[in-house]
Amino acid sequence: MEWIREIDSTDFGKERKTDPDKKYRLRKASRAIVINNSKIALLFVSKHNYHKLPGGGVESGEDLETALHREILEETGCNIKIKQDIGMIIEYRDDKDMRQESYCYLAEVDGEIKEPSFTEEEKDDGFKLIWVTIDDAIALLKKDRPKTESGKFINKRDLAFIEKARTVL
Repeated sequence: MEWIREIDSTDFGKERKTDPDKKYRLRKASRAIVINNSKIALLFVSKHNYHKLPGGGVESGEDLETALHREILEETGCNIKIKQDIGMIIEYRDDKDMRQESYCYLAEVDGEIKEPSFTEEEKDDGFKLIWVTIDDAIALLKKDRPKTESGKFINKRDLAFIEKARTVL
């Protein structure tokens, strides 16, 4: 899968911890640009004022595609067909001592769309599924002002994925 970029605290005007012996906890995640009738799925996280792509962490025993299908079903209520890879972004989250590798795919809805099954934490964060054009998605993410450090990383990462996807659509 094509590497797109790395994101770290310097992207937000902060110094990066430069300890060469620093050990990061690795987290892998799968995400998708899910298309249905020329619109893509976005999640609005109202509590923290940002939009994000559906997807999430790879659990023990899962590969990237298995995790992707599970996460997309949970967060959008739909099954998908993966069409192609979009790319990979690495995030160095010093605040969590974590290196996150996010793998993004282009996919389309396969069958009926049902209700998402958000976790309690996602419900508490005010998750809401919306379907928008890719240009509207880019505009929304550019206007977002995330309230959390995590939201800032998510915003920068997902905007890069969506802009990359626009070049192949």
